[in-house]
Amino acid sequence: MKSNSDLRSRAEHIMRLMDQRDEIVEDIRNSFDVAKSVGFNPTAMRKAISVARMEAGKRAKHDQAQGDLELYLAEIEARELVGAQ
Repeated sequence: MKSNSDLRSRAEHIMRLMDQRDEIVEDIRNSFDVAKSVGFNPTAMRKAISVARMEAGKRAKHDQAQGDLELYLAEIEARELVGAQ
């Protein structure tokens, strides 16, 4: 059986990591607030960052779905796709 001091040490380490995570989350939130204050759309930024960080396979699926969405919207709205032939 592990000792109480081992448990305490591990718990304290985890708590320090959680505190660091909380600070990082706050920093990210502040960065989006600053971006918003200079005119950027934070919702669009979050989405763009999320897409940019995707792994290749997931990104390919996302890009295909976006292409399908544009195609369907163009058809529903009876308009031509930009760059369509």
